[in-house]
Amino acid sequence: MTTAIVLTNEQLIQLASIAKSALPNESCAFLLGEGNGLEVAEVMPMNNSDKSPFSFTIAADDVLSAYRDAEGKGLQVIGIFHSHPGRPFPSSTDRKFMELNPVVWLIYSTTENRFEAHLLGDTLENVQIKFRE
Repeated sequence: MTTAIVLTNEQLIQLASIAKSALPNESCAFLLGEGNGLEVAEVMPMNNSDKSPFSFTIAADDVLSAYRDAEGKGLQVIGIFHSHPGRPFPSSTDRKFMELNPVVWLIYSTTENRFEAHLLGDTLENVQIKFRE
């Protein structure tokens, strides 16, 4: 069975805008949803404390605050978004963090203007990106 993450066109436009406005650095955001589903209810932009074109880090205090905000809305972090200056495929560093954060990772390429989504389990799985109205 293929895993799919579901977003609106407006959410994808928002994520691409976040990525482009952070250039030349990588951008990042949490994708919030309900329960075990993979339907994105809200995009929560986050600050890349690395301020780097090749990596991103979300400060621990920002992570805790984001999780509290999500919980207060009855939502959970169901995905992590970030941008790459090249191909939208997880780097070796991404894979290390994917092990610690077993949610869908949505990556936007600022050079190719396209998204890919991945989930790391026993292997790296491609995740379909589906659209809802």
